[in-house]
This record gives sequence, structure tokens and C-alpha cells, in this order.
Amino acid sequence: MVVVARSLFRCCLASLSLSVLRVGGSAEPGSAGRSAAAACAASEASSGLGLLQLDVARAGSAVRPGTRDLVLQHVPYNFGHTVEKIAAVGGGLHNMQKYVTLQGLESLEGVPKEVMWGTVNMLKRPNAEIWGHLNPDLSVRSNVTGCPMFFTPGKYWPEDLAQRYFGDRTIFGMLRDPYERLVAMFRGNLGDYGGSYPEFFATCDVNGAVKKMMRDHLSGDIYAGECTFVPQAEYFDAPFGIALAVDNRRFPDSLNEVFAQHGYADFAIAKEDILHVTGCPDVWAGDLDCEAKALVKQVYARDFELLCQKFGYCDDSENTCIEGVPGMCPSRLEEKRRSATKC
Repeated sequence: MVVVARSLFRCCLASLSLSVLRVGGSAEPGSAGRSAAAACAASEASSGLGLLQLDVARAGSAVRPGTRDLVLQHVPYNFGHTVEKIAAVGGGLHNMQKYVTLQGLESLEGVPKEVMWGTVNMLKRPNAEIWGHLNPDLSVRSNVTGCPMFFTPGKYWPEDLAQRYFGDRTIFGMLRDPYERLVAMFRGNLGDYGGSYPEFFATCDVNGAVKKMMRDHLSGDIYAGECTFVPQAEYFDAPFGIALAVDNRRFPDSLNEVFAQHGYADFAIAKEDILHVTGCPDVWAGDLDCEAKALVKQVYARDFELLCQKFGYCDDSENTCIEGVPGMCPSRLEEKRRSATKC
């Protein structure tokens, strides 16, 4: 089994582009690399890998004694990809290669699940957790949302899959300011994931883009962009909702504190390991005008309520950015605060 997994890893790693886009919780290999990796995986599978019965450790079905009792509900565009990377393979550039390989396999069609699990188990770190999009069991699409299961609120999951993944663990997830989150989607400009708005991106017109996002959502396109526009509150709804909210405004410190409290001190996230957006670096929530903010409040009223309940952030017009993540605040933040829109 180890020889087989290593063969697949070498083939896919050689095929995948290792230039990584820094985005709001995502890292995508190039399309040419994905195609080459697909051919590689198909070749390996046709040689009989799909018939192997691999002894794999699947996440979620049982709580370990004592601590290390968490399982992630991935709310899109809330640094979930970073969390999954650290939990599965660890930090550092050497482990980024492993992460890109695993994400490349996840994005392909036709790779047997046994092969995917075999590769995960070969590349994973000691005491790993295989959460979210790196968990091959979650690569199916939801019949409710049409999105991958790992981006779909737990309340819409099939009961048997939810029980296997979540089990009786503590479900945690990040909760992010809606204005700041939408600005990050605009800055990411990633097409299928969070949308792409070239007519606004060229001039960094975040107002125009956010208004279009909200009007499209209100017109009924609620699961667009791989569920990135679904209100975060839906990921807190029962059954299988988030029980432990993590303050995204204080990321990564807030999550590192939670990890330490639950026995995952080895999962501490360093700033250099965070995947984040880079486009239009000087736009921020304070650039949204009152019309844009009114639309955001209409769509994400429950998210603002949760921010107040969970963290005491009760001003639904507050302009925020994530100061703990490089590049997530404008370079002249104090100047931008003085000129920010107040509604």
C-alpha cells in the first residue's frame, strides 16, 4: 500500500503546478497541472489501484479519549483551507507541496476514493485531522445546494455522512464580519469560488461588485460561487451546526487559542502559513457606501446577530479588517479609518 501511494504521490506531484495562488482560504494548482495529474491518477487507477482495500483512518466517527475532540465545519471564505492544510499536513513550504497534491486530487473526477484516502494517509502529518475539502468522503456534491458537501451547511448533509464525519465531536467554525468577508471575495476574484467581477476588479470598484453580489443573491441565486454567499448563520443551524464559534476578526490568534484549549497545540497557525487574497490591496469594508451596506444587512441579518451574540460585536455598521493576517488591511489603515463611510 505504501509503495502504491508513493508512486501516485510522485506522479501527481510532478504533474501539478506548485505555484500557489494566495486566496481567502484556497490554493489551486494550475489547470494544466490538474489535467496532467488526472491522467496520472487515471493511469494508476487502471493499473489496479482502485481495487485495493486500504486501511484508512477516517475523521469524525469517534471522539478520542480526553482532548482533541474538534471537527471543522468549513464556512467558505473564512480561512477554512488554511485550517485544513495545517491539520492535515502542517505548515511550511515543504508541506505546501503535499497540500497542493491533495487539493489537486480532490478537484479531479474519476479518482477512486480508496486511492485518494491512500494518498491522504501517506502524506498526512502525525496526529493529523482530515477535515473539510481534504476529506475524500466529502468530495460528493449536495443534492440540496449543488455545492461540494464540504461547503454545504451540515443541516443539508445526508444523515449517514454527517454522522461519520461529525460524529459526537465538537463542531467548530469561523464567524466573519459580512462586509469584510465580501470584500475578500471581491479581492480574490476567483471565478467559480466567490465570483469574478472583471468589470469592477479592473478599477477596484468594490462598491459596484458587492452591490451586484447582493442583488444576484436576492434574485434567487443563493448557492452561487460554491455556496460562498450562503449566510454564515446557516452553518450554525441544527442538525450538525457549529457549536464553537471562532472569531475570524482575531484570526489566527483566536483559533490558536481554541486549538491550545482542545489539545491541538501542535496545530498552531503561523502568519506565513495563511492562505489569503492579494488583489486590490487598498480596498476595505470602509469603502462600501450606505447603499451597499444596506443590501449586505438585508442578506446577512442573522450573521450580524450572531456576531453580537457570540463576540459582542453589535455595531452592524462597523468597518473592520483582519489585522493579524498580512495584506488583509489597507496599508494606510488609520487614514482609511478617518475617511471611511459611516452609515
